[in-house]
Amino acid sequence: MGKERQMRKQEEIKKLIMDTARNIISKEGIEGLSIRKITNKIEYSPAIIYHYFKDKNEIVESVMMEGYKKILNSIKKAKINYDEPEKEIKEVFTNYIKAALEYSEEYKAFMLNDNPSILNRIGILEKGISQKRQSLQLLCNNIQRGVKQGRYIPCDAELTAQIIWTSTFGLIIRLIIEKNTPKEQVDNLIERHFTLLFNGVILTKEE
Repeated sequence: MGKERQMRKQEEIKKLIMDTARNIISKEGIEGLSIRKITNKIEYSPAIIYHYFKDKNEIVESVMMEGYKKILNSIKKAKINYDEPEKEIKEVFTNYIKAALEYSEEYKAFMLNDNPSILNRIGILEKGISQKRQSLQLLCNNIQRGVKQGRYIPCDAELTAQIIWTSTFGLIIRLIIEKNTPKEQVDNLIERHFTLLFNGVILTKEE
């Protein structure tokens, strides 16, 4: 087997392992994942799994980080709006919500998990956490810019970002749980969510 073909085969096997793990996590949660379940589904020996991953935790982290990158990429699609930073935040979080709903079961499995190793990757309530979370840092930068421009009420950027993020998280979880909510209602809820946040929490009131 040529080197290029061998590398392609290895990538296919690793992807198969990841896809299978993701499917199990979506249906049974992280606690339901095991090396044995993966091997049973893909019909490979455990030795093959361990060739690509050290253990179950490394598989979980790989699946989690892959999902995080997809959501982060959706956030980065939003253009910087120097004149109206609040519209930028709205676009960022609308993209975030839609990306989270696209991977809803994965998102729920990871974001509602209190495993310390997972919390170390996704936790956002710690003071100074914006220096570790790229997504939160993007929001803090926006808030600081808005305050400087006089469009936002002067505030602690990180605390404000944490509150915006957690309130948006609550909406996402309800939309995942109530998954049969019609699209029109989902759009209305997202729109109202941001209206309340911006008019009541961040935006400077008109003189």
